[in-house]
Amino acid sequence: MTGINFYRINGNFDAALNLACQLTEKAFQQGLTVLLHTADEAASQQLDSLLWSFKPTTFLPHECEHSPKEKVSICHHDDPGGHHGLLINLGCSTPGWFTRFEKAVEIVYDDQQIIEQKRKRFSFYKSRGYPLNYHDLTKP
Repeated sequence: MTGINFYRINGNFDAALNLACQLTEKAFQQGLTVLLHTADEAASQQLDSLLWSFKPTTFLPHECEHSPKEKVSICHHDDPGGHHGLLINLGCSTPGWFTRFEKAVEIVYDDQQIIEQKRKRFSFYKSRGYPLNYHDLTKP
């Protein structure tokens, strides 16, 4: 069963993208495949640029769209390709195929609409018995 991790952070969507990059780096180092699911092409392109430059000492090879040859992919379409390790969901809704992943991440940041969406997702996962973890990164 997919393990779901919620991360509560301070900041806006840019802060969520930075955390997504950090989590991607950690998963990549552990040998997991990672799919970063975004809401649209603009968010995918923003994340693509950030992954190339977010940390000068790290290289995260990745592709936009799901590439069988890369362990890290960014996608805003409704097809996860061959990925099954970690889903970092930056989209507006829960993809129907999230259950194929070992782990899924939802990032909650300082936007009231996002907070409400994530509360609904938390309830959705909980009502179906998924193992949930909540990490509050807003406190020092």
